[in-house]
Amino acid sequence: MRMKPLILIVASAIAIPAFAIQVTPRPGDRIGVLRISERFDYGAQRSVANIVQNDLRRELQNLGFDAFDARMTYDQLLHSGPQGADFYVEVISGYGTGRPIGGAGAAVDGIAVEVAVVVGRVAAEVRLYDGRTLNIIESYDLHRDNTAVVPTGIGIAGRSIWAAIMLPFVQYSQYRSAAHEVAHQAALRIAAQ
Repeated sequence: MRMKPLILIVASAIAIPAFAIQVTPRPGDRIGVLRISERFDYGAQRSVANIVQNDLRRELQNLGFDAFDARMTYDQLLHSGPQGADFYVEVISGYGTGRPIGGAGAAVDGIAVEVAVVVGRVAAEVRLYDGRTLNIIESYDLHRDNTAVVPTGIGIAGRSIWAAIMLPFVQYSQYRSAAHEVAHQAALRIAAQ
């Protein structure tokens, strides 16, 4: 009679810690970087997610992981089943903007320059999945802001001609830089550093 409660206590003492073990990636593990789902296929969001995905793969490789492009979304992975990776990483959403928050212009002898304070903001949710069960292990909400004073326009004028060129790529470069930093943060979190 006393044996049953003792067996139950021993079994519980072993089972509860066994279920509480959380697996984290170690250098050398294969990590598949999943593609962004089609339902998040919006211009800036897709661009930010692609930057984060590609940089995340490179960052993980630099940290010693065997990271690769899984060439499928999480939904496709669920339908086809595990594909031989120890872990999978998915960028769920990526938001990126780059916009001026203030600026000034100056002109001298027919040449004008406009400069602005440009803020690039990026936020992304990155999920880490177990490669065998496809259960979520961890979710990371990451964000980064970059601020810089940059030229945003150039103008040239003469007696019979006038031209102005806006430089929108400068704004793009600010949120691109922030997306690189988000990928770096995600790799460090995945590597538990």
